[in-house]
Amino acid sequence: MNFQLAIVVILFANSLGEDLFGDEVSASETSIEVSRPAVGHMNTTMTVSCKLLNPPAGNLTMTWTRKSDYKVITEAETGFNVSTETGKNEVTLNLKINATMNTKDDLYVCKFESEDGSIWNGTARVFLFVVTPHGDAVDFGDSAILSCVITDIVKNLTVTWEDEEERNVNDLQGYSFVEGKNVGGTQTSTLTIGKATKNATYTCTLYPYEDEPYSTPVKLEVSNSGSALRLSAVLSALLLIWRSF
Repeated sequence: MNFQLAIVVILFANSLGEDLFGDEVSASETSIEVSRPAVGHMNTTMTVSCKLLNPPAGNLTMTWTRKSDYKVITEAETGFNVSTETGKNEVTLNLKINATMNTKDDLYVCKFESEDGSIWNGTARVFLFVVTPHGDAVDFGDSAILSCVITDIVKNLTVTWEDEEERNVNDLQGYSFVEGKNVGGTQTSTLTIGKATKNATYTCTLYPYEDEPYSTPVKLEVSNSGSALRLSAVLSALLLIWRSF
């Protein structure tokens, strides 16, 4: 009876992944996780990362390589910043990219190498887009069309428009909005203002990801010249009528 009880206790302990002394029966497998693709504007800074889970004991050699030219990126590289973070059962290798100085889509390969020569690789993607705002200049009371043209994109972007009071005008009366769709790498979003009454700056905001917005200003200029011309024409007509009497 005691012998059977001992067997049950040992089986129960092993089912919890532990031996009778509280140690793990087997170590978890080392694996790598890569951050989602970085999608950003040419004038921004983006970060990609690779995380090694359950790293082996000992020192690790860690590198980033740009795949287009196989350039190994060092911590002192202009336009880049390499950093590491060590947590419980994980090591993260980060690469911050200054997109102003690196102006094209690319792949960046992270590499972890252990003391015994084991290697873990991951590939992070970076996509850069360009936004060109197009404002409008109209007469007082006329309609106006503003637009954001987004080029070199790899997916449809969510777009919103805000006025100077930071109100989302997409659904406000007097405005009509087209988000646009990615066609051949280009997406055009437009905002139509039914009746322009003053100079204003609107904001076109793009969302490569929900938590990574990018905003650009779009200007509206309103002139009273049309109204002045119409008033002048009315006054001239009245003057002619007065002189006829």
